[in-house]
Amino acid sequence: MDNEDLLNAGAGYVAGSSISKGIANNLRKQREEMEKKLAHITSEEVLAAEIAKFLLSENRNGAYEYLNSHFNEEIIDAAQNQTDYIYSLETMLKRKKDKYNPFYEKIGMTMPENLASITADKLCEVLGVENLHIIDSTDGKTSPSLESNSGCTTEMIISAIVIFAIIIIAIIATANT
Repeated sequence: MDNEDLLNAGAGYVAGSSISKGIANNLRKQREEMEKKLAHITSEEVLAAEIAKFLLSENRNGAYEYLNSHFNEEIIDAAQNQTDYIYSLETMLKRKKDKYNPFYEKIGMTMPENLASITADKLCEVLGVENLHIIDSTDGKTSPSLESNSGCTTEMIISAIVIFAIIIIAIIATANT
């Protein structure tokens, strides 16, 4: 193996390392963004465990306050981040109510009337945000009223392919000289 081959191998290694670091960095950023988005959502498993703790300590009022607090947090987050969802805020509210109602039943109480009857327009009015009136997804993947967010990933893949092609061309060009 001569010096030129070593230089080409080194250049390939540096380019590959650079590309993989860029991809790893982008994945880390996407994971962090997802963690931020999910920070305001309490899973049904967590709700069940927390409600069980309240019931075991015979603290129904504590369970009631816990449910109210988490429900409020989720609907406020949904209203403030409507563009992150493929469904309308009205649909998101219905889903949140459907998620929480069984837990209210489990503690033998009903969801407070002001929460049970809240609409997307009313929630947005209280928060001072615009109801985007997003059209619900018809295919479970995209909403006709939202721009696709997948452009970032597509752009990243295309950039990586172009960079890789340039490196290959440079290696071939230097090998032929």
